[in-house]
Amino acid sequence: MNINKIQAQPSFYSSNSNKPKREFIDIIADNVKNPRDVNDCVAVPRGIFKAYIYLMAGSGLISIANFLPPKWKGIKTSLNVLGCMLNIISAVYFAKPFAVKGLTPTVKKEDLNK
Repeated sequence: MNINKIQAQPSFYSSNSNKPKREFIDIIADNVKNPRDVNDCVAVPRGIFKAYIYLMAGSGLISIANFLPPKWKGIKTSLNVLGCMLNIISAVYFAKPFAVKGLTPTVKKEDLNK
């Protein structure tokens, strides 16, 4: 419901002038041939999602370290070590559901069928 102020003088301009600004992703989503590509959802366990995030962050830090000049050896080494640590944490999150039995799933199969 749109509530406007009471005006003493009538306005001949459109009162609908403050539409929300469209974002770049909205333009892309309108031009997609299959809308399910944008709106489709897949249930992923929280641990696997964390593993992907750590893997991407670790790989990104290692890539950034490789583009640094050789004279910045300390920063380059520390970024490589930090990236490798994040990749190891990622491996732990990937293996945790298989190594530790009895973990409760975040999404139940019955919820997906509804």
